[in-house]
Amino acid sequence: MPNPSAKSPPPAAKVIAVTLGDPLGIGPEVVAKSLDACSGEVSLLVVGDRRHLPDSGLRLLRDAGEIRPGERALLEVTGDGDPSFLWVRAAAGLARAGRAQALVTAPVSKERWLAAGAPYRGHTDFFAADAAAPPIMFFWSPGLKVALFTHHIPLREVFPCLERNAIVAFVRRLDNELRRRFGREFTYLFSGLNPHAGENGRLGSEELETILPAVGDLRNEVKVAGLFPPDVVFAKARSLKGAVVVAWSHDQGLIPFKLLHGGDGVQLTLGLPFVRTSPVHGTAFDIAGKGIAEPGSMRAALRLAESLLR
Repeated sequence: MPNPSAKSPPPAAKVIAVTLGDPLGIGPEVVAKSLDACSGEVSLLVVGDRRHLPDSGLRLLRDAGEIRPGERALLEVTGDGDPSFLWVRAAAGLARAGRAQALVTAPVSKERWLAAGAPYRGHTDFFAADAAAPPIMFFWSPGLKVALFTHHIPLREVFPCLERNAIVAFVRRLDNELRRRFGREFTYLFSGLNPHAGENGRLGSEELETILPAVGDLRNEVKVAGLFPPDVVFAKARSLKGAVVVAWSHDQGLIPFKLLHGGDGVQLTLGLPFVRTSPVHGTAFDIAGKGIAEPGSMRAALRLAESLLR
């Protein structure tokens, strides 16, 4: 098994490491269909197993340092345990060592990771393990951008997380990360938590007691468009250039995002020392192996990763 962390001279071109995802899902297929998504200014290093990309034409490398500028190549990583976890761990090692500048991950199965003994519930938990602060799940598309205040927790646990200071700290981090990655400012639209954004306290008090005070604290620090009812905020954001919706729970943010941008949307993990993107779909075991998986989101993930390296 090659050692992804072995020291070697840095490549002349930027390197994007791409993991294949669960081999029983559509990850290998959408990766294979996306190898031409980036320009020749970056190298694509696929981290996986050649058995799952048999006709790709990729040169097989023994060490990541062998990749050439602008090349598409395969670093084969094998071992005990869930293969998709081994590939993510190896690719993340390359990124942490500076031997890859970006990481694009195909979908994995949280259940299969846990069943194989991996102590993480997917990519975000894995990256959070050694991050200075919890990574932010941010979703990017040409027409809509969404940040999740909470993500992989039960809905009943969302309400205790809604604290004024926590909201302010979250948006400060979000704004700093977006400015760092994109080099420009964004405008933040806050979703209500309750129907009609609480209807002045008649349908819930969280907006009046917590969210609006936090928005007030932020007005002198970031661009704020205001607080909007959940059934209005996403349409409002689509009409504003550079708008970001702050959604309070996983499904509140991702149901509209995936409905509108499932084919060209990207998850960008903020708060990491390297760029990490992924498609917004899952493993899609039901259509794996049929050759019908749409690669649009994976291609968008690769293109966004490349754009953030320039």
